Amino acid sequence: MNQAHDIDLCPAPKELPDNYVISNYRLLRHIGSGGFGVGYLAVDELLNRTVVIKEHFPHHLCQRSAATLDLEPTPGADTEEYRWALANFLREVRLLATLDHPHIVRVFTFFEAHNTAYYVTEHIDGPSLADVAAEYRQHLGHIPQPPLYGLMVRMLDALDYLHTRSILHLDIKPDNILITRNGCPVLIDFGAARSLGEHTTAAIVETPGYSPHEQGTPDGKLCPATDLYAFAATLYYTITGQAPPPGRQRKLYDTLPPLSSIRKLSSYYHPKLLAGIDKALSPAIENRYASAAEWLADLRPE
Repeated sequence: MNQAHDIDLCPAPKELPDNYVISNYRLLRHIGSGGFGVGYLAVDELLNRTVVIKEHFPHHLCQRSAATLDLEPTPGADTEEYRWALANFLREVRLLATLDHPHIVRVFTFFEAHNTAYYVTEHIDGPSLADVAAEYRQHLGHIPQPPLYGLMVRMLDALDYLHTRSILHLDIKPDNILITRNGCPVLIDFGAARSLGEHTTAAIVETPGYSPHEQGTPDGKLCPATDLYAFAATLYYTITGQAPPPGRQRKLYDTLPPLSSIRKLSSYYHPKLLAGIDKALSPAIENRYASAAEWLADLRPE
């Protein structure tokens, strides 16, 4: 029996090809994919500058046509959910384009093509926090307190700026914080961002180890404490080299020792610094900081 018709001889590409020109941008290379988007390093051929382009691509809802490179709903997927996701993406990008903070990546513009949407951001020329933390551990054994404290204060100020404008990032992790050549942290990749208080049954991105339990349940209440948990988990990784266990696992049975209980760390870091991370990393949302401003207040010298 001939089953050749069951074999996909020309599978659709997941990413747009290198050197592909879209709008006035030439794509240099694909730089990453997540459940909801694809990132590209590109050149703005009008302004002659390097940028990063994020393509809205919810993989659970759509696929790319090999013939046209357009995105189209996956057979059997909820077409209305795909349309809602695209409209929501455009709403969020319009809001992100109004942001102006030194530690948040700048969104230059956005456009629609290939039955989806794209936003264009500045290109941060620097390593990720994951890379920087690994360098510190390799050469010193740990990240010193001054750069760690500086990172915390700057990123909490950025999160306070976001949250007071009713935006949740929802994908904070070491790879999504870049460090510029002059040592400034910059929060990137807003592909999972949602408006605070938005009620939706649409899928939410979840990163094991960094997402709290409420981010992995359909009816979970997302709030500033959700982002603060992810940032605390990022700091935990920066200090220890390991991410915490998954949030849903910790909600059921928490085996993670508080940083403030690890004697070796107490010789490197102020107790208030460690205790603040422990509090923000609590599995119980009511035990975390309610806002970045509250966490910042705890970090100030007495």
